[in-house]
Amino acid sequence: MGTLVKTNESITNNNILEVGETFTYTISYAVTQADIDAGNTLVNIATVKTTETPIVKTDTAATPVSQAPSLTITKTQVGGQNPVTTPGTINYEVVVVNTGNQSLTNVAVSDTLPNGTIGTLVKTNESITNNNILEVGETFTYTISYAVTQADIDAGNTLVNIATVKTTETPIVKTDTAATPVSQAPSLTITKTQVGGQNPVTTPGTINYEVVVVNTGNQSLTNVAVSDTLPNGTIGTLVKTNESITNNNILEVGETFTYTISYAVTKQT
Repeated sequence: MGTLVKTNESITNNNILEVGETFTYTISYAVTQADIDAGNTLVNIATVKTTETPIVKTDTAATPVSQAPSLTITKTQVGGQNPVTTPGTINYEVVVVNTGNQSLTNVAVSDTLPNGTIGTLVKTNESITNNNILEVGETFTYTISYAVTQADIDAGNTLVNIATVKTTETPIVKTDTAATPVSQAPSLTITKTQVGGQNPVTTPGTINYEVVVVNTGNQSLTNVAVSDTLPNGTIGTLVKTNESITNNNILEVGETFTYTISYAVTKQT
């Protein structure tokens, strides 16, 4: 029950409502966030009776509540390489802000990592109240990381992370993305070394060679084709003796392929 303040008796200030007289009152109501969240029309009921008119008379004033739920979501890379050149960790921050006039409940934030899996978000802050309700003007902050693999670099595709949010009051999903480019830099070296036989050659015999191919770039190399032309102009037969990381015929980053080959020195050479 509110407190009315009488501001005027139009004829005589005697607290008697004379014939044709008007009494005027004022009263206020403090609208709360709970009122807006409820969304119900605000109805104010005034009543009056007198000794001579004991039956209560009533009038109401109705003020509608206009709800305008709204939010934003922002996904940002806050750590790790950009562009990516080697395997490592990319760190992201997701910020959800209530930009409307209504508290938002059942805030559901999801994050799809660049490899297509759903990641685990860690909420680090509720800027107003730790009650899992996104209040008007409040910010929820989350963090998440992605482990970049060599496969990501080999694929060469931009690493796109997608964050989404919806609430009971804003059921249409909102999305933001963070895109990190991948910079491929394929490179290799080849070294041919005599490892056996005469040097200089003085008589017929066998010269032994070693060929070493090293991946010095940041991308796995496939279909490695090594050829060797012998001193007599013929194409020799290389024997692969080692793949230093994995025996899969893929020259991985930092990996060494080692080959051997021999040449029979003749009198005519």
